[in-house]
Amino acid sequence: MKIPHSRPILVSFGLASTALVLCALLLLEWKDGTAAVESFGWVSHTLEIQRELATVEARMSEAESAERGYLLTSEANFLAPYTAATNEVRTRLVNLQKLVADNESELAQLRKLDVLAQAKLVELDSTVRLERAGKRDLAVAMVRNTHSGSLMKSIRSGLQSMTEVEASLLRSRQQSLVRELHRGDMISLGLAAALAVMLIALLVLARGAEHYRNLVTLCAWTRSVEYEGEWISFEEYLRRRFDISTTHGIAPDALAQIEVGLPLDERQKA
Repeated sequence: MKIPHSRPILVSFGLASTALVLCALLLLEWKDGTAAVESFGWVSHTLEIQRELATVEARMSEAESAERGYLLTSEANFLAPYTAATNEVRTRLVNLQKLVADNESELAQLRKLDVLAQAKLVELDSTVRLERAGKRDLAVAMVRNTHSGSLMKSIRSGLQSMTEVEASLLRSRQQSLVRELHRGDMISLGLAAALAVMLIALLVLARGAEHYRNLVTLCAWTRSVEYEGEWISFEEYLRRRFDISTTHGIAPDALAQIEVGLPLDERQKA
């Protein structure tokens, strides 16, 4: 009877299974890695918006301080920081519109803020032009106008409101990122364990196949051996398989049995 197991088949099955596990590991890691990268991207996006909002507020304050310094002293050295601050405010506001373009509510809020900021910048530019034209009294009166103070207050309030919204989004996105990373760790551990099990199974299969490979099929009647599809004598099998030559003798037990069947005189001769 032939053994229905084959070492190459078992090993191939084990290797194929291991390859499938590895492919699954790589696929899931790729998907989870993509999700984590996306979550990280949103976190970075939110942080960038927060930085832009903080920069707008800081530069608006710098522009206002430089404008007032110029009105008080008439010194031109205040104009360089004033110009730099106002230009940066305009640039940052344009960049913010691009950053929040995916969020309609924030975009609407930013547009309102932009209107206020542009109005404030126009006011600052007007006072600087009046001072340059020698009309300090008019410039100072414009600064003292209650509308000027309320305008800056509204700008700061709008910036703070957007910053709080972004802080909430940041917390949510950071939690999402942590969940993605944790899920990735769990998937990695689970699949690594599965891979270890598959490798152990492969080792067991290989040892089992080796066991079956070492079995020899003997004919129960003729005691001949099946070797490479041919039935041969045991002596021939030893020669082919192990390069062992054989000789013949008789075992003591066999000899005793033979002697029992011999006549008495023959046994005495033996």
